[in-house]
Amino acid sequence: MKTSKTFLGRHKKMLERDKVYGTTTIGTRGQVVIPAKARHDLQLKPGDRLIVLGKFGKALGLMKTEELGEFAAMIMDHVAGSPVESLVKKQINKLFGKLKKQKGSL
Repeated sequence: MKTSKTFLGRHKKMLERDKVYGTTTIGTRGQVVIPAKARHDLQLKPGDRLIVLGKFGKALGLMKTEELGEFAAMIMDHVAGSPVESLVKKQINKLFGKLKKQKGSL
């Protein structure tokens, strides 16, 4: 199994790109404004479709729909051969299944 030191060494650049862009407020219709710097850095444009992900019942994330496949492949590369590989694969397939059921998700 990979150690956290090895993981951090191989993914230092990726982790350095993690950013906090500020805060936003949920409006009365449930809408939020994505900060301008985040839209610029992530090349988000009006009309882009985003996947809304929740984690641990406390965290919320957004991802461009066209990035999900690449992201899933990256995760699978990291867990390949590990004891959690089958569990992660099952969760990824479950996520894709849910998205396909939602009209126009992918």
